[in-house]
Amino acid sequence: MRTHKRKFGQYLVEVTGQQISIVGNTNSNFGHFYEPNFGRFKAHPKGEKHDWNRPQVLGMEWSYGLTESIRNWLYSLVLKDKIEA
Repeated sequence: MRTHKRKFGQYLVEVTGQQISIVGNTNSNFGHFYEPNFGRFKAHPKGEKHDWNRPQVLGMEWSYGLTESIRNWLYSLVLKDKIEA
């Protein structure tokens, strides 16, 4: 199973299979991808005006470390078919 890692300022984000971990200087956050929603997520119109009803593909314990840039990177992994079952 391939692991994707990336550093965003104080946060280290690691994706292994469908598991997500975000570790920062003061706390951490863990979650997973909702694979059944990938098809609908990819087919959904892109752009800010469509974000309000975009199918959910991230399931996290809470919002710590889930910045816009981290969220966009995680979404790009889904859009580029990098997430393994």
